[in-house]
Parts: sequence; C-alpha cells; structure tokens
Amino acid sequence: MEIFDPVLYSIAENRFFLKHMGESPVAVMQSPLPKGVCAEAVEEVLGKVYELDELQKHRGTSWVGHAPITSSIELYLREWDRWAADAKRGAPRFPTLHAWDGKGRPHRGAVGSDSSRVTTYMDADGKRQPFRVELHDVGTPQDFKPSWVKEEEPLPDALVEDAEKGVLQCPVDGWATNYNPDSRSAYNMAKARMSRHCKTSKDDRVREFGLKVFG
Repeated sequence: MEIFDPVLYSIAENRFFLKHMGESPVAVMQSPLPKGVCAEAVEEVLGKVYELDELQKHRGTSWVGHAPITSSIELYLREWDRWAADAKRGAPRFPTLHAWDGKGRPHRGAVGSDSSRVTTYMDADGKRQPFRVELHDVGTPQDFKPSWVKEEEPLPDALVEDAEKGVLQCPVDGWATNYNPDSRSAYNMAKARMSRHCKTSKDDRVREFGLKVFG
C-alpha cells in the first residue's frame, strides 16, 4: 500500500484506525474486532503504518508519518457527517459526485465531478481536494510545477454579447452565432444554439463553461 485513502474503508474502520494508529495489528487483533471492522483492513492499514514506523526507526527510511493519515481520516469523518446532515435538507448524499452550475444546481457525473466513487471534498473556496495521502510524499513529483505549464484562468461568468450587431460569442473558444437584434425570439434561439455548442464541445473547459452558464 503506497496510498492511504479513507474512502476505501468503512466509517467503523476509520474510527478504529484513529484509535489504534501506530499499534501492531497482531496485538490489536488479540481482542475481538468491533462490528463493521474487517481484519483484512486492519492488517492492510495498521500493518503498513507499523511496518513504516519500524523501517524509519531501524533503517532511517522516511515517510509522511501518522499526522497526514490521521488528518485525512478526521476530515473524511467530518465531511461524512456534514454530507449526511445536508442530505436531510435535500442536498445530494455525496455532493462531490456532482458538478454544480452557476445557479447552484447539481449535475451527477458531469465534467469535473468525482466519477464512480467519492475521491474529493470541497474546501472553503469551493475547490476540490483529495482525501488520499501519499505515504512516501517527499515533495516530488507532485510539488514540481514545470515552467511551461500555466495555471488555468478561472472560467468566465457570462457570454460575450454584442446587442447592436446581434452576436453571441463563447469566451472560452471564440465560437459565435448571429441573431436579429430586433427579435427577442431570435436572441433566445441564438442562446439555445450557444448552449448546444458548449454542452457538446470536445473541449472540457467549454463544456464546464456551458454547465456554469446554462446549467
């Protein structure tokens, strides 16, 4: 196991890991395991942690240590409880399985969402962050950012509109469509064409923009 991901384990198992972090799995399993805690999971997680502790102690092998794993578990448990509470008020049970449009509406499986299972949570800025922890994260290669890779600019909030000329343009890829500026129905038809263009585009950012603007 090179990566720890709390999502792969039951809530009972995650709580058990917190309680016994750093202990030998052999010693821990001398007592009956609580309901919902699988012996294989205990051996996999506590066994790996114990092994890495011993290697660090006797051979000086470095690894991330207990703190990131503990923090990941605690964060996952907090998010689990928050998702459950929000679900009672009508929110999706697992919100990161959805993408959210500009009107705050969820779209399950849309571009940018977690795919078949939960892998991320939303931070205070609404950005997705992974739960998983690299056990041997020593600053490479995840922290290396090549100079030729530029961070993506935030998606625009609206279409580019020229009401005088009767033109609507996608600000992401520049695709445009014309309409009669004196006709409201022509304008609505142009927006429908733009919506169809964005949602069927092969460009992920164009589709994300379409989801944000048109829902």
